[in-house]
This record gives sequence, C-alpha cells and structure tokens, in this order.
Amino acid sequence: MNFENVVVLCPQESVSLEPLTVTTKGSDAAFSLAEDAVEEMVVCLAAIEASWAAGEFGRLDGLLGSLSDQAKRSGLPDVVHVASTAEALLGSQDTIALAAVIARLIRVGETSLATLLEISYLQI
Repeated sequence: MNFENVVVLCPQESVSLEPLTVTTKGSDAAFSLAEDAVEEMVVCLAAIEASWAAGEFGRLDGLLGSLSDQAKRSGLPDVVHVASTAEALLGSQDTIALAAVIARLIRVGETSLATLLEISYLQI
C-alpha cells in the first residue's frame, strides 16, 4: 500500500470572545473567574464526549444545555451556537450529522477555552 498520496486533515476552528470577558489588566478576580469557567467547561466537554460514545442521549441533552449556559456566562458565543445546533439535532434521527456537530463542538470548545485562558494570563 502506497501512503505517499494520503492526505491528513486537521480541522481548525476560528473562535470569538464577547468583549465583556476581556477586563482590565491585573484583575486577579477575572483570572480566577476564567480559570473556574475553563475547569467547569472542560469537565462538561469530556462528559459530552463520553456520553456520545456510550450512546447516552438523555444525559447528552442535559450536558449540552449545561455547556451552553456556561459558555453564555463566559462570553463564548461560538460554543453556544454549536451546542445549540447539537441540541436541535438530538431529536432528529440524523446520527451522522449529530456526530459531526459533536466533533465540531469539542474542537470549538477546546479552542475557545484555550483562547480564554491565554487572554486571562495576559491580564495578570
């Protein structure tokens, strides 16, 4: 088998933050808030991934709602949008579309959280 013509795709997502999440430089409270939000959302994203893999769609519905709420509070509109899309697809029978959106949610979530933490570190 010839692997010279194999193309490896590595999807990347652009994300945005709401302006209200960016606060004045030197704010320890803002850093602590961002760090707590990141921790909660990391746990939620891991649970979403595990629920999807286990086929626990009832649990997945609650986790998507929780993630969406956390993302709204943290100023991560892209995560809110993708989580809402996944919630809408839960009721459908289109498991392929749901799988694609869950995979995108994980990518967008990870990128958004990394961006939020980077900005928080710059504000210390």
